[in-house]
Amino acid sequence: MTATAACVTCGNPLPEAVAGRRYCSNACRQRAYRERSSAREDSPQDSALPAPLDTFVGRREELASLARLGADRLVSLVGPAGAGKTRLAVQHVSRRADQTWWAPLAPVSDAVQAIYTAVGAHPLPNRSVRDAVIAEIERHRRPLLVLDNCEHLLADVADVVSELLACCPRLRVLVTSREPLRLAGEQVFAVGELELPPGEADVTEALRYDAVVLFRDRAISVDRSFEVDATNVADVVAVCRALDGMPLAIELAARRITVLSPADVLARLGDRLALLTAGPRAAEDRHRTLRTAIGWSYDLLSEEEQAASRRLAVLGVPFDLGVASAVCGVPDALELLTGLEQKSLLVVDRAGGHTTFRQLESVRLYCYERAVAYAEFSLVADRVVEWVCSVVEPEISSFFPSPPVVLRLDRNVGLLDLAVTRTAQTGDWSRHALAIVATAWTSTPRGPRGAPTELLHQALSRPMPRAYRSVLAVLAAMHHRVRGGWHVTRRFAEESLAIERADARRPGTTARALEVLASAEAHTGHPELAWRLFDEAAALLREPDDKLARAILLNSYGWTLVQHGFADRAAPLVREAVTLTRLIGLPHMLNPVLHTAGAIALAHKNYTEAIDLFRESLEVGSEHPMDQYYDLEGLALGLVGAGSDDERALSLLVSASAVRTRYDFRAEPYWQALLDEARAVCRERITAGRLRAAESTGERMSLAQAISYALTAQPHAEDDGLVSARELHVATLVAEGLTNRQIGQRLGISPHTVARHVTQARSKLGLRSRAQLAVWAGRQAT
Repeated sequence: MTATAACVTCGNPLPEAVAGRRYCSNACRQRAYRERSSAREDSPQDSALPAPLDTFVGRREELASLARLGADRLVSLVGPAGAGKTRLAVQHVSRRADQTWWAPLAPVSDAVQAIYTAVGAHPLPNRSVRDAVIAEIERHRRPLLVLDNCEHLLADVADVVSELLACCPRLRVLVTSREPLRLAGEQVFAVGELELPPGEADVTEALRYDAVVLFRDRAISVDRSFEVDATNVADVVAVCRALDGMPLAIELAARRITVLSPADVLARLGDRLALLTAGPRAAEDRHRTLRTAIGWSYDLLSEEEQAASRRLAVLGVPFDLGVASAVCGVPDALELLTGLEQKSLLVVDRAGGHTTFRQLESVRLYCYERAVAYAEFSLVADRVVEWVCSVVEPEISSFFPSPPVVLRLDRNVGLLDLAVTRTAQTGDWSRHALAIVATAWTSTPRGPRGAPTELLHQALSRPMPRAYRSVLAVLAAMHHRVRGGWHVTRRFAEESLAIERADARRPGTTARALEVLASAEAHTGHPELAWRLFDEAAALLREPDDKLARAILLNSYGWTLVQHGFADRAAPLVREAVTLTRLIGLPHMLNPVLHTAGAIALAHKNYTEAIDLFRESLEVGSEHPMDQYYDLEGLALGLVGAGSDDERALSLLVSASAVRTRYDFRAEPYWQALLDEARAVCRERITAGRLRAAESTGERMSLAQAISYALTAQPHAEDDGLVSARELHVATLVAEGLTNRQIGQRLGISPHTVARHVTQARSKLGLRSRAQLAVWAGRQAT
């Protein structure tokens, strides 16, 4: 830098004796003062500040947040193509009363020269362009420099901004870019999608959201007769959601309203890159079509980042770091993903302590086109197959896959169809079997766990290693078990067991085959044989320290005993299963065990305890809601037995029955008899008008709504004012001085559930405080 080597007013060289000063004389200092004073009194003169011709929609929270960043000297508005960074910057800057310069960098290749032109600097004798810029900036009291669209000049912009901020202490800089400058002190302000309404929003609700308002305003600008009404609101909302709330994409879609209805636009979004091309003539080239807007970002990537973007686009679903590493063919894709995220070409989602990545759908479709051009589909599919097999194969000889493996597959369940299809196309039947095993181990909130019947049967007709065939056969047996096909269940279980007995090397899969066969024998008229098979399976699992496998087996044994009238024999088995599952520390795995414990409580007519157990099972099983229809039924049976809320019970029974019908899940004869009896009791005790209302409520509810209904404001059976065994246990721990969180950790339930037990116990006992409950529990112990 040479800024301090010459007088900033006249440009004359400064002698070495005054090298640390800025002026060569008092005259120059006074002249600079007069110029600064004059600049303060003048009205601000913005340099080519864009003046948009259309309305600015939404971003109220963003504008308020930007206003609060007024003290920060470097703020970068960062977001993907078409997010509206420039429009937001214009709206924010237009509210300032200070000197503002706007430097549009998209069309230039020299950042310093563009800034020189924007600030209106004048040449100084024997001085650099940067020195001239600094001298001009220093004439103003609170200057703001806006650098718009600098992602293609990132290194140069970072260099000049760093220097300007160091030399001009009053300067503030606002940057718009698709990635940050990565300078010290930089405040990165993410500009993402507009707020989106829920899919079922009506007109009034939809028009509260910025995305819908933007669509409406831009559509009206080309067709004054357009309005969002009851006939098209669902399609308008669906278009905005399909476009990820990105302003540019929504604007381009809205301009098609002159010739297409919202429904037509929605139907054509699969080819959105061809559809969304009608930008205003005055717009920059890269904002006239969605393809060029995204292509601008793609072209700025390195070759490695472009390849990663193409290959990840083939997936079509969110993915984690492990999947990305496999698909990109690198040991660790962390740096690649970090780079793409910083360039606004990946979205990071964090939920439940886990991080996944996804591409906005418009970005994905662009990159997918590039992947097709590079013929990379087969490469990606093969790498997905390798990843799936690497996860499944180590677990293939287990009684039950480890929970982390199941969770990992659940989080990447969208990849499994690709693996199944690819292995079938290539005739790789061994890996095809592993891909189907992965499918059978997974579930989603929208569907049941397990592979489709046809897929399992077709796979079993193909050649494969015997160990894989054994696992597929037992999975087919389990598939038919939940559908009540006991004879088919037995046939597949016998096939698996025959393979396992011949090999005699895999106790886990042998025990699993024994367990499924035992339940089939019990339901086809051979209960004594069933008990022997269960005992044999339990003996195989006694040695390995696999608490989860033993808990699952004991629960299955206990559930089968209950169905055949042996609740007393089942009770100790299920108590051990509950203890083991709580020790493992996986609350969601408690769901089936608590259900069986609840069934035992029902058999003993302990309805209060049964209600507690089924409610807890509903709470801990939230990760896999498709497994919870059994708990809705159990809770309903408890309510009917206690006589506490027949209408709610009937609604839950109807809702659970709809799930069974939809997925062909047939109840065991024992359980079905209980359900039929409970319905009959409800019909006898509920008046005709209320009966139909309760049934209608159950028919209208989704499974998620039914679970919420079951757990909200639930009247509790009083059992003559006595607390349940669970409430007594909780009260005892309260007397020990434990908090709700500590009690929840000890019992494997949530603090919310503990609080509910405390409240219910106090209500039943007429106690006014937690301290009184602790005193009462202490007396019970003595």
